[in-house]
Amino acid sequence: MAGEQIPTALVTASPRSVADTVLAALGGTSRFAVSVTADDTEHTKPAPDPYLAACRALGVDPSGCVAVEDTETGVRSAEAAGCAVLAVPSLAPIEAAPGRTVLTGPEGLEGVTVARLRALLPHRLRVMTWNLWFGGTKVHDHRAKQLKVITETDVDVVGLQETYGSAAEELAEALGWHHHRAGTNLGIISRFPITAVLGDPDVGFYGAAGARIAVEEREVEVWTAHLDYERYGPYASEPLAHEEVRLAQMRDTLHRIGDSAPVVLVGDFNCPSHLDWPDVEWPVTKAAEEAGFGDSFRQARPDAVRDPGHTWSPVHAHPEPQDRIDFVLHRGLRVLDSRTCVSDTPRTWPDVEDNDWPSDHAAVITTFSLGSGPAPV
Repeated sequence: MAGEQIPTALVTASPRSVADTVLAALGGTSRFAVSVTADDTEHTKPAPDPYLAACRALGVDPSGCVAVEDTETGVRSAEAAGCAVLAVPSLAPIEAAPGRTVLTGPEGLEGVTVARLRALLPHRLRVMTWNLWFGGTKVHDHRAKQLKVITETDVDVVGLQETYGSAAEELAEALGWHHHRAGTNLGIISRFPITAVLGDPDVGFYGAAGARIAVEEREVEVWTAHLDYERYGPYASEPLAHEEVRLAQMRDTLHRIGDSAPVVLVGDFNCPSHLDWPDVEWPVTKAAEEAGFGDSFRQARPDAVRDPGHTWSPVHAHPEPQDRIDFVLHRGLRVLDSRTCVSDTPRTWPDVEDNDWPSDHAAVITTFSLGSGPAPV
């Protein structure tokens, strides 16, 4: 590892005094760039805290790390942090699982090379949902600003709403990507090939459209949806009064998707989530959940108070209700990370023409694991 300048960390549930004694016996702390012990985090294994602390200290994303562990407790800690795991059982057996490789032979780690460790890292798919807000036309130089966001966030697929007709084609052409335009309002752009288009290609302003995308050795369906905006629930004295319209649109979308997996459903649903409002069972997100879809943002950030994830609206300030109405849902994938995205600090309406952020919605970006690479270990 040192020969290829790959930084390593020691992550142990032992106290600092024990870890330092062992490191000294092995020739000093220079073997590891970082060491994290039971004394260094509030919670130790099997909580993810030790591995998250090590990744922060190394300046790396957990999804780009392989943890070598010999106990079930350590495996659970590393996986909870988002690391791929190579397990070498010491005393108790460790079961194989997605994202986990278990070595059971007597040779242990002998013969495990850096190349084989790299092969354990997951293929990643980074998906963005983005309402472009009248195609971005409320902001000067909007197309260049949109391209800057897509390039800097390093996303692979973008589900678009409010494309204003030609946004999907123009963005894809500028990026050298593939695209699917559906009607005048929806589109999908992808750095990976689109092998099939799904849904109604002439969908109206509201509805959903999909594309089948070839990613490495797998195919993934990605759908983008835009649901009706009228009588927005948080405005109303009876928040659920108009939800039957959006619910019907969601049910139509779910019917079109069917039992497909793996599948990602993104979009501007124009309603909050039942996961964020403990006293309101918002039916649109509930219907998606009942169809087997997970909310990637809430899976990555389950505390709705600490991480509200508001996407509406970076340019409409108080007293406008702030809420999470843009979603990246999925079925059959593993979430590595999810976050909202707004560049700079946009000026509020109506002084938006010179904003760097060319939308009235925040984007949501989720990174999924598609499984490990093909090289054997």
